[in-house]
Amino acid sequence: MVEISSRSKVMFPETGITKGELVDYYAAVAPVMLPHLVDRPLTLQRFPSGIHKKGFMQKNSPNYFPEFIGRCPISKNDGETIHPVINDLDGLLYLANQNTVTFHAPTSRASHLFHPDRLIFDLDPTPGRVDDARGAARIVREFLDQLGMASFPMTTGSKGFHVVTPLDESSTQEVAAEVAQSIATLATAHAPDLLTLEFQKKNRKDRVFLDWLRNTHTATAVVAWSVRPLPRATVAMPITWAELEEAEPDQWTIRDAVERSTERLWEGFSESATGLEVAHTSLRGLLADQGLVLGRFNRFRS
Repeated sequence: MVEISSRSKVMFPETGITKGELVDYYAAVAPVMLPHLVDRPLTLQRFPSGIHKKGFMQKNSPNYFPEFIGRCPISKNDGETIHPVINDLDGLLYLANQNTVTFHAPTSRASHLFHPDRLIFDLDPTPGRVDDARGAARIVREFLDQLGMASFPMTTGSKGFHVVTPLDESSTQEVAAEVAQSIATLATAHAPDLLTLEFQKKNRKDRVFLDWLRNTHTATAVVAWSVRPLPRATVAMPITWAELEEAEPDQWTIRDAVERSTERLWEGFSESATGLEVAHTSLRGLLADQGLVLGRFNRFRS
């Protein structure tokens, strides 16, 4: 049993939400959150003094973390990073007790580090243009449908939406990233006035940034059901495609999200996982037919 300290510490001053409430929230949603969280090299967004004070992103697992927090070494240019890994409720509560507000994770599990089990498309709209992000999500879904791949939408708890596709871990990280980039390239060519691959905000011209880079080596994305370090303690929430039409990216908060944890959200997610071999071949043909070339990106490691 994990002992929780300083339960009365205020983490979200504008709403008065305490550390105890934060930990209790994660305990309540653990049954639906842990499948998206366990066995992944985590990056923790921690706020020891609450979100009104400066926090930090933590990738390394310090020596004082207990043995039930696993470790996953990931190589980088100047060495390696030892990420924390959890596999049960105790791990989740321990990290929440360490003032972790938000959990970020890659598209692969520690046990299959270079074979992802999902694709993630991050749809980042210009402020005030959420409906554009909804349209972008629908376009991504259409391309995935054509490839015979399932897709599941999620609010980010911040500005936009994610579209997530489950994979069966049969393909490499490099293939998954190329598939994601190909879909993003084709979608942007299909709707150039709505979508862009421009990383620099100044070059987007009010278009939705279709961020496929979450699928590259060492990249991470916010984990479903995570709390965001924003005044209302908003939550990254799995939704249905029907809900997308009305859902706001920051609609749910720590105080109203738990009641959704018993709903059948993302039903059939794991069962609909697919490989990427057929899609990879089809996409190369589609790109060639349209005279499109993928931009160079060298963030692949094996």
